Amino acid sequence: MLAPTGQQGRPSNRPPGPALSLPSHRFRISYSPTDDRLHDFYLPALERCVTYRRSTGYFRSSALAVAAAGVARLVKNDGSMRLLCGADLSSGDVEAILRGESRRGTVESAAERAMLRALERDEGDLEADLEARLEIMAWLVAHGRMEIRVVLPRGTDGLPIPRPDSQEYYHPKEGIFEDSAGNKLAFSGSSNESRRGWRQNYETFQVFTSWPRRVGPNSIPPDDHRIADIERHFESLWNGTDPGWIALGLPEAVRQRLLKRIPAKRPTTDPLERRPSPEERTAFRFVRHAPFMPDAPRIGIETAAVTPWPHQNRVIEAVVEQFPKSFLFCDEVGLGKTIEAGLALRQLIVTGRVRRSLILAPASVVRQWQEELWEKCALNFPRYERGTLIDVHGGETPLTGSPWEQADHLIASSQLAKRRDRREEVLKPEWDLVLVDEAHHARRREFGTRTPRHNHLLQLLSGTREGPGIKDRTRCLYLLTATPMQVDPVEVWDLLKLLGLEGRWGAGEDYFLRFFEELRTPPGQRDWPFLLEMTRDYFDTGGRLDPAFEERASSKLGPVRWNAVKDLPKTIKAPAKVKALDPAARHILGQMVRHHTPIRTFVWRNGRGLLHRYRERGILAERVPKRNPTNEWIAFTPVEQDLYDRIEEYISHFYRLYEERRKGLGFVMTVYRRRLTSSFHAARASLGRRREFLMDPDAEVSGALSEEDLEQDDLGLDAAEDMAAPDAEARRIELEYLDDFIGELEALTVDSKLEFLKGQLGRIFLSRDSAILFTQYTDTMDYLRDSLRAVYGSGVACYSGRGGESWDGERWILRSKESIKEEFRKGETIRILLCTESASEGLNLQTCGVLINYDMPWNPMRVEQRIGRIDRIGQRHEEVHVHNYFFKDTVEAKVYERLSARIDWFEDVVGTLQPILHNVGRAIRKLAMMERDERDAAFGDTVSELESQAGSRDRTAIDLDELVDQSVPASVESASPV
Repeated sequence: MLAPTGQQGRPSNRPPGPALSLPSHRFRISYSPTDDRLHDFYLPALERCVTYRRSTGYFRSSALAVAAAGVARLVKNDGSMRLLCGADLSSGDVEAILRGESRRGTVESAAERAMLRALERDEGDLEADLEARLEIMAWLVAHGRMEIRVVLPRGTDGLPIPRPDSQEYYHPKEGIFEDSAGNKLAFSGSSNESRRGWRQNYETFQVFTSWPRRVGPNSIPPDDHRIADIERHFESLWNGTDPGWIALGLPEAVRQRLLKRIPAKRPTTDPLERRPSPEERTAFRFVRHAPFMPDAPRIGIETAAVTPWPHQNRVIEAVVEQFPKSFLFCDEVGLGKTIEAGLALRQLIVTGRVRRSLILAPASVVRQWQEELWEKCALNFPRYERGTLIDVHGGETPLTGSPWEQADHLIASSQLAKRRDRREEVLKPEWDLVLVDEAHHARRREFGTRTPRHNHLLQLLSGTREGPGIKDRTRCLYLLTATPMQVDPVEVWDLLKLLGLEGRWGAGEDYFLRFFEELRTPPGQRDWPFLLEMTRDYFDTGGRLDPAFEERASSKLGPVRWNAVKDLPKTIKAPAKVKALDPAARHILGQMVRHHTPIRTFVWRNGRGLLHRYRERGILAERVPKRNPTNEWIAFTPVEQDLYDRIEEYISHFYRLYEERRKGLGFVMTVYRRRLTSSFHAARASLGRRREFLMDPDAEVSGALSEEDLEQDDLGLDAAEDMAAPDAEARRIELEYLDDFIGELEALTVDSKLEFLKGQLGRIFLSRDSAILFTQYTDTMDYLRDSLRAVYGSGVACYSGRGGESWDGERWILRSKESIKEEFRKGETIRILLCTESASEGLNLQTCGVLINYDMPWNPMRVEQRIGRIDRIGQRHEEVHVHNYFFKDTVEAKVYERLSARIDWFEDVVGTLQPILHNVGRAIRKLAMMERDERDAAFGDTVSELESQAGSRDRTAIDLDELVDQSVPASVESASPV
């Protein structure tokens, strides 16, 4: 973690941590000559262990230097070491043994002579670094912290085998580290221990641990059996119980020769360990104190790994300057809310103003947040996952108490934090800054009721009658969402209330909603006393008159008329004076009232319209592309149509059955209905898991569902916490239904959608060199990757919650997401990138101009998030093509097709359409879960209501774009960071 320096902040309430343990470092599966093994393996292992057992080659200076890599750490932490090595016996040594009277004594003497010869060969001819390693070893021997034993291979005659024959016997390069808690780390491999090769030491070895590890998203179980094999081999040689070997103690003469190298001071660093030069130390001291020097307001921003765009700079500088004021970040999809919040956070940490921070994000993007903070902001925040703290490199820190108190900076999933059984521990500590991503999920369960019922996430943030919420436990709160208004304008009020909305605006939602309703009425019919009273309240609670607005208004009306308008909110006789205003003055009054609201104070929103103005002014040179969306209607084959109808009947029937028994019990059926929209393969996989669940009466309901099934509904509707299992009779009936068609699903050989995709890709690649494809489900992605691999081979790659994956010619291999993104951007190998929904955040692909939505989420706003991956500043293509796939004549297809006359699907980023698009998703869900006859009867009225809403979109929505500050700066020049 990049830690703030140079100032004393409030003391941390984190409990003191334990000594370093082996599991706290992320050790790789293997190391090769291209790796920095000293700094990445030996030093981290040795500074964490208390005992070290090591086997090396022949006893000679270079071999000892290799074996001593990093052992200075043992000196530092009072550890001990046992070292096994061979002796380079010559044929003459063995002949001397044959002539001797005492065989054992002669063997020891022969070994002693061989070892002394090896040391004498190097006398006066050692490199300084090699000599320093031997000095460390001598110190350990002198202080009783290192034992050395010599092992010699035994021939059939019972005598040691001389060199070169012995080379075939003893060349193990193995080691076992053990920490104070009993955790073990072992390695086994080979190395070059010659005088010439010791420094580079071209060793390769595999690593085994006694604790489970993670490589990417995959868990690797403990390697206890491999460690036991290495330990057994070492101990049998050490104790002389292996009949094929002779074990000897270190000859005294050799020991004395080593002790001559004892250093004058206690060694604590390895000679090859990186140490800063005096110049570097000076630079580090400067960097430490630079954030607190005069004229250094942007040092955290300027030293990040990413350069913000002009519109982002405007936001970052303002929120940093106004800290600890809370804000709502509402940029349109793809314009960089994460960068704005992340760089502001970095600046605040670097300058010591934020000592403790918490990021809450949907589970699917927690890791994405961690990677983005590291790659772009140089912040290594641990994430809380599976009961441990995991840093960006995979290193794990065991918990010593509450994770919310142990870590000063933390990322956790909103799903975890909002759980009722977690709320008390989450709310116990205090924070300097809390950031909530996808904050629109903090909402009411229903609208239009006299007593609002908040979902669990909103309860966590706002508090309840029983106690405070996160807003009361943090100095500053940042809420991030591109869509703060999903259903109703009151959602905006709920979020602003969390940020500290005061006065009449915050006293109750009625004042807030009435204000914007009045603004939608004609000027002559408005309740001007009420509007002016609310404007006065805005100024009384800290709002300021915008100087740019005042300059424009004064220029249009003249100073005298403008002053008369400006003073109206403070005037008792305002109604009469409003009536007396001429049309131009009344128009300016309306603009002033609309312009000065708490939305302008708390909300940051950048849109593509603002970016176009930046381009016109020459502030932004990069391209902002246009969109060309196309809906593709794909017909079923007769076999597919029959199977689709039967699965749909099964889903709607049991949805109704379960909902009649208990509201919410049918939720799982909505999951299967969405999967059916994606692909028959996804439906087959999920229904197979459903069948296994139904056959096991002890199975958990959530066990048959994945995180991608639950995430959106769990965040907004608390679905995962409210699920219940069907009773035995319902299980039996449902199993009979499933068994009727699940076999046919498995035997299905045709796939119209896949064939359409293959044909379209062929046409796309005639004019474009790459395409990105989105699906909601990993099951569908896996199905597509194996189907497309047969055509495009290694030109297909995946990007999902599992990480990055590519085809190496034989199998799918895990890779970092960053390497997949970079290779796809270059366009040299990967032409098709298959992504799940978890990739729709943080994936920026300005080089790709084609996006295919293989399935369409019920909520169109999620499609907007996908499109935002390529509709970005700096897009290489003037126009990006978006293809939306629908099964023809399904509910989803009919709704989209019917509304096409009123809604230009995805041609522009939505504004006031947000609540309408959310209602489209709700309508599709409602219709899709009905049985066919009921659906046919309800379809016309349902879609007509949506058409009516689309036709009068300004009636209830709050248009944030016209209420926030979207001024264009005269210049984007900024001072040097220092």
